[in-house]
Amino acid sequence: MKFHPTTVNTSRRQVLATMGALAAASALPSARAQQGDANWQRIVAAAKREGSLVVYHQAVPVVLERIAKDFMAQYPEIKVELRRLITPVTHMQAIENEKNTKLDGADVTQYANAIWYRDRAQDNFFFKPVGPAIADYPKEHLLYGQVAVVAIMPFVMGYNTNLVKTPITSFKDLLRPELKGKIGSSDLVAETVYAFYEWLEKTQGAEFLRQLAAQQPKLTAGVVPLFQGLAAGELAAAAWGIHSVANGLIAQGAPIKVFQPNPAFASADVVAALAHARRPNAAQVFLDYMMSRRGQTVWNGTGETASVIPGIQGSLDAKTMQPWDVFRYTADFQRTYKAKFDKMFKGA
Repeated sequence: MKFHPTTVNTSRRQVLATMGALAAASALPSARAQQGDANWQRIVAAAKREGSLVVYHQAVPVVLERIAKDFMAQYPEIKVELRRLITPVTHMQAIENEKNTKLDGADVTQYANAIWYRDRAQDNFFFKPVGPAIADYPKEHLLYGQVAVVAIMPFVMGYNTNLVKTPITSFKDLLRPELKGKIGSSDLVAETVYAFYEWLEKTQGAEFLRQLAAQQPKLTAGVVPLFQGLAAGELAAAAWGIHSVANGLIAQGAPIKVFQPNPAFASADVVAALAHARRPNAAQVFLDYMMSRRGQTVWNGTGETASVIPGIQGSLDAKTMQPWDVFRYTADFQRTYKAKFDKMFKGA
């Protein structure tokens, strides 16, 4: 899957032209548009009768909590329940089990695993978006016609300013002798992490991972516990992190400084509405919200991620990021890479 950074930032003239075109189109609705609008209103009305939906997500809680709060402000009749399942085993297998056994569970899935979404899309596992937001959504970022790329997220480095007096400005700085035993990074909990470590090998040199392993880093299950350790002073530096987690802790007074490399390794968050959902209309309304300018602004407007929709205020510039090849990290790749990684970092 390739992303096109030029779709994220456009000139003011282009944005105004796009808005003008949309306004002109809406001013003279065709019979088909009117019919589509009536169908959408029926879906919204049915969603309100359903009254709730369940979202399984991988993204950090603060982002989805922000999304859920604003969605419920727009649709107060629909309650959103969030469940964070961050590994493929807990997330994807849970959804497939619910479908196969007809158990109540997820209505919407949010993750960064395009291989699973690609394979399931071939089985008509997801709804195709039918709401008004699709008119403004870049087709190349609606994968398989069903799965929406809702954010491109750069990964950052961080350090505790009480423990590190000389600023960290590159990955090579993590190899400083005084940081041995005081560095944290993520364990191999998701495809994104496999991609990150291979990206480090490619961009920092073939020996970098071995040198990093010699620093005896603490490996955590993702970024949240890693940056919590950084904030608490249990760690001096982190090789792996994201703006949303860091900013939340900094806002609470944590002595953390972050550095975003340029280019930065990046992942793409996707959202899909499950075709077997117990609350199918609510799932479709939530998907439309996530694809809308309002939903995109709530997700990407805080300067932490980049939207694929032009002109979203506060969105980062995707041109400073290198999204990973989401189809490279197959199960076979992961088995081989994990054996090498565990031997290097864990002596296993």
